[in-house]
Amino acid sequence: MIATITTYFDCSEDELWEKIKEPWSLQYVSAPILSFRAESGVALTRDWEVDKPYPLKLHLFSIIPLGTHTIKLVKIDRESKIIKSQEKGLIAPVWNHDIHFSEIEPGKVKYTDRIEIKASFLTPF
Repeated sequence: MIATITTYFDCSEDELWEKIKEPWSLQYVSAPILSFRAESGVALTRDWEVDKPYPLKLHLFSIIPLGTHTIKLVKIDRESKIIKSQEKGLIAPVWNHDIHFSEIEPGKVKYTDRIEIKASFLTPF
């Protein structure tokens, strides 16, 4: 299944880039349904790093454990405003995520998430 979600933000491309390049921006976009916590011994650096696996613990509503979820960024391109990740976990063995955004007018950014999810019978959920 492929889900595409578009959102508009009142900010500049540079302002959005400064936020989205941080690993903890994941908490903001996934809340309140999903939350991610670093596995013990895993440091979430200031900025995402390409080809570095980030093993995380996934929770539903910050309470119910859903197993591990590993994120590996395969592309971070500031010039074209694209971030691509290959993710996998207990619930979804395939979770490929593409982010693209562009300023459509001064102070207004169009942000699009495209997520390919393969989670067996759970995919629609």
